[in-house]
Amino acid sequence: MSEVRSTRRMPSTVSALRAVCTVFAVLGGLLLGAGSAHGQTIEEVTDDYLFTTSLPEFVEIRSAAPYPDQLDWASDACSWSPDEPLGFDFTPACYRHDFGYRNYKRQGRFNEDTRLTIDDNFYADLKVICAGNYTCNGTAWTYYRAVRQFGASATSTADALRKAEVRKAEVPGARRAAG
Repeated sequence: MSEVRSTRRMPSTVSALRAVCTVFAVLGGLLLGAGSAHGQTIEEVTDDYLFTTSLPEFVEIRSAAPYPDQLDWASDACSWSPDEPLGFDFTPACYRHDFGYRNYKRQGRFNEDTRLTIDDNFYADLKVICAGNYTCNGTAWTYYRAVRQFGASATSTADALRKAEVRKAEVPGARRAAG
């Protein structure tokens, strides 16, 4: 009879960082008394959209652009790199990644720890889009490494990919920009 091993895993670093961010957002809201709809602070709303909401739900919320005076919904998607490498549409993941960077900076919460959490979430979103496709996952890893290496100095996801020289011409099936 073979030994059965436990498949239980330790919580990931991303989960732990998400929990820490949530605690800080809650404490910040209690101390400052700032609030948004349903008693949530704008930081809690940001964290919910960024880390809890599914990617398809985020895209729907983004199209409505709630809290326009408090949240930055601007994004250039993956414009300097392929939006749809190998036919997989990475645009929604780039939208959410830009949302994270822009709003954490706006809220004064952007640092190396939160950047890692946002970048890890970006990679998780890309892997959801890839749905287990080996080639797509490899491309997702390239995008993730680009934002990890250049994201701190970049203004957006696309800017990080441009700095890493991830170009449309380098990915088979990528669309070329007009002009």
